[in-house]
Amino acid sequence: MSSSLKIYRTTEQRRITAVLRSSSSLLVVGESGIGKSILGEAIAQELQDEGYLVAVAQPASTKQLLTRLAEQLGVETQDLAGKNLTTVGLRTAIADFLREQTAFLICDDTHHYTPEFRRFLEILHEQHQSLLLLATAPPAKDIFLKLPRMELKPLSDVQIRDLMAAHSLELGLSIGTAQLAGLQQRCGGNPMLAKRVIQEEYLGLEDTAPDHQQWVDGTPYLIAALMVFGIVRVIGIGLNSTSMYLIGGILTVVVGIMRLLFYSLPKKSARLG
Repeated sequence: MSSSLKIYRTTEQRRITAVLRSSSSLLVVGESGIGKSILGEAIAQELQDEGYLVAVAQPASTKQLLTRLAEQLGVETQDLAGKNLTTVGLRTAIADFLREQTAFLICDDTHHYTPEFRRFLEILHEQHQSLLLLATAPPAKDIFLKLPRMELKPLSDVQIRDLMAAHSLELGLSIGTAQLAGLQQRCGGNPMLAKRVIQEEYLGLEDTAPDHQQWVDGTPYLIAALMVFGIVRVIGIGLNSTSMYLIGGILTVVVGIMRLLFYSLPKKSARLG
């Protein structure tokens, strides 16, 4: 599934690597399972194949993150006396190294990083270090507000069906085209969910509620209904039909109440995803 996903994300991969090569930074966002991590791995491999120095970070404590970055970059993590560098010492050593060397930092699941480490990323950004941040619904603050943002879109229905068919073959599961189309509706263009749906089918598990976040906005339908019922009221007045006028009025009020209830639901959180 990983290799197939790389093929489907080639456009995004080319665009992101072009941004990084131009000494710029980028924030890539998308729902869980949409393929951010796999894309980050593909970009890191491409840059390394071209001879660039690349460090890849995963969520951890600030000290652990700094130590792992230093090790990947070849930065000393001990002082002349053989003592491990402090967090401040590691930050300084890495920042100094990156001022003199061309390297790329790819940070996965950045929304889980500590505020302290995100502040360090801000410092690196200010010294024009190329950064690729991958995150799911990151908070609208600090480094996340300073980088250009690119959202990974769901894969198309055809791509998802191809991925599901390939995973079915891996499991030795025979699924017809019609059945595959039905299963695909549960994925919402999410490749990780596509794989899980096939696994559930293989295990004979019952259908579950979809986990994807691709939903239809019902606001236009409510507005259209209000307009239709308003027209019914006008027609009732023109025809001098009391019953049509009353029905149109009642339905207009009902839809209006539904619209108020819809807008009273909890609003989207202040996140960039």
